[in-house]
Formats: sequence, C-alpha cells, structure tokens
Amino acid sequence: MSDSSEATESLSIVPLPAFREDEIQEWFDEEEELETLDAKIATPETIAEKYAKSQLRVVRETKDYTLDYLQHALQQERYIINVAPEYQRRQRWSPKKRSQLVESFLMNIPIPPVFLFERDYNEYEVVDGRQRLDTIREFLSNGFALTGLTYWKELNRKRFNQLPTVIQKGLLRRSLPAVVLLAETKGVSEDDLDVRTVLFDRLNTGGEKLNPQELRNALFPGLFNKMLIEIARSDEFTSVWGIPKKSTDEDKKVPESLANNTLFRTMADCELVLRFFAIRETLLTNARGSLRRLLDRTMHRHHDDSAAEIAELKGQYMSSLRDLAAAFDGMPFRLPQTSRPSRPLYDALMVSVSLRSVGDLIDNKDQVQLRLHQALADQDRYDILVGRGNTIDSIRARVALASWILSGGETHD
Repeated sequence: MSDSSEATESLSIVPLPAFREDEIQEWFDEEEELETLDAKIATPETIAEKYAKSQLRVVRETKDYTLDYLQHALQQERYIINVAPEYQRRQRWSPKKRSQLVESFLMNIPIPPVFLFERDYNEYEVVDGRQRLDTIREFLSNGFALTGLTYWKELNRKRFNQLPTVIQKGLLRRSLPAVVLLAETKGVSEDDLDVRTVLFDRLNTGGEKLNPQELRNALFPGLFNKMLIEIARSDEFTSVWGIPKKSTDEDKKVPESLANNTLFRTMADCELVLRFFAIRETLLTNARGSLRRLLDRTMHRHHDDSAAEIAELKGQYMSSLRDLAAAFDGMPFRLPQTSRPSRPLYDALMVSVSLRSVGDLIDNKDQVQLRLHQALADQDRYDILVGRGNTIDSIRARVALASWILSGGETHD
C-alpha cells in the first residue's frame, strides 16, 4: 500500500500536456448540440408565435459617466455598478492593454460605450465593457502601474497617485459613454428567453467575448458559483487536471503560470465542476435540451441555495472525486493515447460513482482499472465513453457504461 501511495504522489506532480485554446472553444461549441426529440416542425403558426414571444421590450437611455463618478460608483461596497468581483480572477486584458486604455483617456480619444443593465433603481450590472470598467476601477485605486505607453512614455511605471496633479485632475474629468438598458420583459419560463442572458451574449462586443461559463459567472454570482470556483482551485481538482495549485496570495495577484493555464483562464475548470451537477440532476429528473441550456438551468436552480445546501453539494462532489482518484492511483479520467484527462470520461465516471453503490473501489481497484482498460480498447465501448456526442441520450449511455465498469456488472447493453 505504501508503494502505491508513493507512486500516486510522484505521478501527481508530472505536468500534463496542456489544453489548447481551440480545444476549450470546441468544448463550449459542443454544448449547443440539440436533442433530436426537441426539434419542432416549423409552421407559419409556430413561427409567428415564436416571433411574438421573442420580442424583448427594452428601454434604453444613454449617459456619460465621468471617471471621477466611476471612481466611487465602482467601489464594491456601494453596489451601484456591479462588475462581478469573481470575474477579476480571470483577467484577460494584459497590463499593456489596460495602460493603453488609460492613455486613450489622457489623449481624449473616444472610447466605445459600455452597456449596463439596470437590475434595480440606481443599481447596475455590466453587460458589455467589464474589462474597461475594471481597468478604470483598478487604476484609479492605484492597483497597477502604467506600462507600454507610446505617447505618454514619461508616465510609464507610474500609478494614479504618482501622476502629476494636473494629469490626475484632467483624467478624472474625462467621461465614458454608457448605454443603460432596462428590460420590461419580466419572468422566464423553461421555454422563454432569459432577457439578461440574451443581452449579455448579444451585446458582449469587446475583443475578448465572454464564453458561456464566464457569462454564467457574471449572471449568477452567489454561494453556488463561489463553490464551483473553490472546488476548481482545490488540490484534488488541480492535481487531476494539471492546473497549478492554489497559492496563498493569488486572489491579489494571479501567478503567471496560473494565468497562462487555459483551463483556468477560460473558466473551463469551473464548467467542469458544473457539468457534474448538471448531468447528475438531468439524469435523475429526465430533463431534455441542449447541454448548454441544462448547464444554465443548473446555475439558475442553485442560485439561491443556502449555505447548508451548498455544503452538501460540495461534499457530494469532493467524495466522488476522491474515490475515483484513489481507485485510479491519482490519475482518473486519463486516456492512454494522450495521457490527458478526458472530459467525457470524467463526466461518466464522476456521475456514475455518485449515483450508484459501487462497492469498495479501493479494494477492487485492480479489477476496475482492468475493466476500464478493456472498455477503452474496444472501439464500440470507446466511442460510448469518449465519443463527442453531447446529447443527453449519449451521456446517459456513457454513464451507464461507466457504472458497469465501476461496479463490475455481469453485462452491459
């Protein structure tokens, strides 16, 4: 047993081949694969009904906010403009790009407007322009020094409080245009459009468009979303997926190795955690729809969960991950061809171990590993376990096969 433990410890620190940006984008794109049963025959009547239901009643007004006003409005304790503090962990703009925005203000170059959604009277959340507003907030609070400036080179390496007084005053007088949106459409059913989701997605026009998980992170802040982030930064999770471990001060400054990790940078790590809950609950309730829609629904469903409910969900996930890590010597979900963890295999094993009584995985781990090896060597079963299908029917078949592998059933259809 000690030899096995030593082997696990040594293997867990071997760097995994990195996931590429285009691979992660494929993950997000595949979520839109629709269930065949969900397809409806289009008729003039159904098209007219859909057109009527899809009209979003949105009131729009334009404003100009001085940077002096934004300096106060963007403070988290004021709750005037919410820039979703959780999102700051996945900062996408480089220091040079942030500095160039400040330089553009100094040079009085027009800045594209930001879009804000008024969720309550004089309380807004950012639809488009998060990076611009976050840059303004951080610079005016002396959070970073300017770098890479081309016209104002003499201001490089200076923070806001180090600028000459005349420059500070001039900068605070500059303004940022904003389009404020107020949706009159109220309420969302299972089949209706979520107004905020549509606005965030379609109006997100910046150079770094938010991906589906970044949208969920912005739309559904709260205990459940915080739990996804915490799990994704746990030692058990980062070891399995080859992500740098959590450091003590990373909330203040993200290490370069972590910022360059594609899973972390794109929040795909958080979506991996979310998939466990979404797929598990989908199979238990026989829900239908595209995987993206099911993931969105899961975030919405758990948005107001209590601390006790969140603790139970977290325990459910962590116990499943620890059982599988122990059963596969610290390397669950890996494919022999790539030596990397497989997302479909992860889905299948994690959900199946949480749904079934699979006996003592540790005592029977040799047999379990052998059954998985044999399944991956068989083309038909390999296609089920690792295939690209993202419909609920394909996922259900994947979980069923994984349950057989973990429990050692006599047959599998």
